[in-house]
Amino acid sequence: MNFFNHTATRKKWMAIAGLIWLSYLGFHLLSLLNFHSGKTAFNEFYQWFSQTPFYGFMVVLLIATLSFHVITAVSRQLSNNSSAGTRYQKKYPEAIPRVAAWGGAATLFAFIVFHFVQMTLLIDKADLYQSMVSMFSNPIMWVVYALGLLTLGAHLHHGLTNVLQTFGLSSKHHHGVAIAIVAVIIVSFISIPVSVIL
Repeated sequence: MNFFNHTATRKKWMAIAGLIWLSYLGFHLLSLLNFHSGKTAFNEFYQWFSQTPFYGFMVVLLIATLSFHVITAVSRQLSNNSSAGTRYQKKYPEAIPRVAAWGGAATLFAFIVFHFVQMTLLIDKADLYQSMVSMFSNPIMWVVYALGLLTLGAHLHHGLTNVLQTFGLSSKHHHGVAIAIVAVIIVSFISIPVSVIL
C-alpha cells in the first residue's frame, strides 16, 4: 500500500501541514503587531526579513503545505462521498451545513491567495507601513478582511479542536482552549486596521 494513500497517514500529514500554517500565522501576527511601534520600526523589520534566506524558504514551504492541505481535504471528501453505502460515509456535523463549511473553506483559500498576491505584487514594499495605512483606509478592504478573518476563525476553531482532542484533552476543555486561542488571534489581527482609522 502506498504510504501517502493510507487514510490515517494522510490525515496526520494534513494536520502537520495545518500546524505549519498555524506556526506561520503566529509569526505573521507578531510581526504585524510591530505596526503599533511606528513606521520606521515596521518598515525596517520587513525590509530586513524579506532579504533573509529564510523568507524564500518560508514562501516555498507555505505554498507546498497549503497545496497539500487543500488537495488532501478535497480528495478525502470526494472519497467519502463515493463510499459504497451511506453507513460508510462520515456524516458532517449537523450544526454546520456542508455548503457553509466548504463555502467557508473556499472563501478562506481565496482570501489567502488574494492576500499573497496583494502583498507580493500590488503594494509598495519600500514603504509597507504607508501601504497598509492606505489599504485599511478603503472600506472595501475592511469587508474583504472581515470575511477573511471570519472564515479564518471558523477554520482555526475546527482544526484546533481536532488537534487538541488528538492530544487527549477532554471535549469540554479543548473547545474552550480553541475558542480562547482563536479569539486572541482574531482580536490581535483586528487591532491593525482599527489603529489606522482611530
